[in-house]
Amino acid sequence: MAKWIIGIIVVLLIAGAVWYSGILGNMHPATTLQTATTTPETTQQAAAPENGMSANNDASDAALQQDTAAIDTQMQGLSTDSTNVDSSVSDKEVTQSY
Repeated sequence: MAKWIIGIIVVLLIAGAVWYSGILGNMHPATTLQTATTTPETTQQAAAPENGMSANNDASDAALQQDTAAIDTQMQGLSTDSTNVDSSVSDKEVTQSY
């Protein structure tokens, strides 16, 4: 009797392994595959300029001056931020009364 039980368990394990491996065809749980789509580079739009910069492909003197002015403005903001950070790092402890 024990041999029959062990035999049935072995057969069930083999059948489960065959089913899971997909040998039996469509009986395996289906997984949906998605195909990646790409857009050719020629149809992609260039990223819009940011922070006061001129167009990405404009190399005129006026565009270079506009870009330089925008960079100067950003650097001044960075300097202000750096000064604020420096002052907060060297901040002194305040005594509190309870």
